[in-house]
Amino acid sequence: MSSIKISVIIPTHSRVHYLRNCLYSLERQVYDKNLFEVIVINDGSTDDTRQTLEDFKKNTEINFNFINQENKGVSFSRNVGIDNVRGEYIAFTDDDCIVPEDWLLRMHHDFVSVDETVAGIGGPLNCFALNEKLYASRFIQFLDEFNYIPVARKFIIFQTHISKLRGDEQIPYLRTSNAIFRKKCLKEVGGFDINFKRAGGEDPDLCYRLLNLNYQFFFDKNLVVLHHTRESIFSYFKSFKNYMEGEVRKNKKSHLYSNKVVRRSYQYLIPRKIIIAFIFCCLYPLSVLGMWRQKKYPLFDVISFPFIVTASKFLALAFSAFYHIKYLKAAKS
Repeated sequence: MSSIKISVIIPTHSRVHYLRNCLYSLERQVYDKNLFEVIVINDGSTDDTRQTLEDFKKNTEINFNFINQENKGVSFSRNVGIDNVRGEYIAFTDDDCIVPEDWLLRMHHDFVSVDETVAGIGGPLNCFALNEKLYASRFIQFLDEFNYIPVARKFIIFQTHISKLRGDEQIPYLRTSNAIFRKKCLKEVGGFDINFKRAGGEDPDLCYRLLNLNYQFFFDKNLVVLHHTRESIFSYFKSFKNYMEGEVRKNKKSHLYSNKVVRRSYQYLIPRKIIIAFIFCCLYPLSVLGMWRQKKYPLFDVISFPFIVTASKFLALAFSAFYHIKYLKAAKS
């Protein structure tokens, strides 16, 4: 019988420069190395990821394996990992993340203290950059998007900063950059929906299906993982586009989610995007004034950061409308 308690799954695609640091951070875990394993799904990488994984396997002392496959997407890759691990719990992180030394130990302790109805536990992401002087790095730090956590309010899912969390909130989904689940629960819902090929929407969808079975989630705001910031504004908007496609996919599946707050959060998607874009447009002068009063940003950042945030709301509307029409046409054909 396997002694493995926790299996760590990392999907990767042609980002070996990030992956190395992620693997090194897992080697430094204070959790007993005989109690965990790491499996990397090499999803059709075109760089030297395969050779790096082979070299790492030869030299590491942790239980490590990897699977090479054609490019199938992030959800498919995670499902391959789920089908090939031995642990009772499955932890997920991304190739551009660095986990702290006590990451697995803290996850294990958290699961010991929660109820059996808790299917998963997650934590926040702190963004960092190799060069914090870059404009894109400064913008991502200002945005601090990954420290805003989804909280199910009375009528809708609302993003709340971790500094405002009391500890009794209902968390509707976890981000798999920093999360751990019971394997039996993942198996029960059939894993990730492989129609979500790119990162964006696959995590909430998985968790919403777990909510359908009356499971719940626990958020540990001290379970912090480091996440590389995007290296350009272009890459930020590219990821943003993927998230909008994922949001439309969830909109098309919302009738399958039994939680009323979840369903309501994806109703009237386009009208809500219009209202949000209008509100941010009106708030732009106040945002600029608020940054200026803080006296910690240069003038160009004070003017441009709120502008990019406002522009992103209009792009969200455009992307949502585009994918909404695209999937309507696909459904008719």
